[in-house]
Amino acid sequence: MSVKVFKPQLLTLLPDLGYSGVELLSSYLVALTIEKGDVIVKQGSLDKDVFFPMNGKFSVFERLKIDDSDVVLQTATFPGPSIVGEVSILTDSKRTASVMAMEKADCLILTKKKLDSLILDHPVLMVELQKTFASLLYDRQTRMSDKVRNLILTEDESVQSRLDKLGKFTGKATIVSEQFANALFDKA
Repeated sequence: MSVKVFKPQLLTLLPDLGYSGVELLSSYLVALTIEKGDVIVKQGSLDKDVFFPMNGKFSVFERLKIDDSDVVLQTATFPGPSIVGEVSILTDSKRTASVMAMEKADCLILTKKKLDSLILDHPVLMVELQKTFASLLYDRQTRMSDKVRNLILTEDESVQSRLDKLGKFTGKATIVSEQFANALFDKA
């Protein structure tokens, strides 16, 4: 399998890089077949490879400890093409979740070594790639926050009890006048 085959998917996935940026990035990527059940990212790991699943289906898992019990939370399932592993690049931290292939898939990988070369060889391209990673992270965080808020705000009967529950997670939640809200925020 060749990286060249997946350039159209990469361009769709990374439109801000443009054709020439995807062409440059492609020379730093390695193609790999991922088998069903393979874990491509492991929560807690310090590795910094970025994965671009081009097809297949993947699930995201987080390990939690509740008292002394191990709990696994499946937080998402998504199809390729996608981007996986960008959080540890942006934050220089441990992996925040594990990602497992739910079916056989083709995947492009930007290894840490190649990433370091890309930074030195093409810093402007790397800035654009990091902006894409940051945007993806922002979108995921916003969707999760909205989902949690919506769950909390639809459970109870009274508005005040819903706001009290929301306040436990986010800080004080208060009903305000439209004038005050308009002074604080742009209209959606």
